[in-house]
Amino acid sequence: MDRDEVLAQSRKDNRLLDERDRRIGDQASVWGAIGMGVILVAVFFVRLAAGCGNPYDLLAVGFGYLAAANAYKWNSTKAGMTLLVAVLYAAVALGWLWLYALEG
Repeated sequence: MDRDEVLAQSRKDNRLLDERDRRIGDQASVWGAIGMGVILVAVFFVRLAAGCGNPYDLLAVGFGYLAAANAYKWNSTKAGMTLLVAVLYAAVALGWLWLYALEG
């Protein structure tokens, strides 16, 4: 294989994203989740302090995020404990959502 063939193959293999772009995307997702979590907690405490209704919807969103993140992690690793955690988070999220629907 000469240089041009190696370069052509490399471009074909990395046509969607190279490793650097993937890492930047992963880090952006992590920082986005951190930002969402901080805002979620802030709104939760403001609502609690002001006595403005129940926080069930916010709890459902937070636990729903944790369930989805662990489900994705399980899909990549197939670790049994991760699946258990994802299912538990999903059950808790559905519970909070149910309470929100009943009392919302």
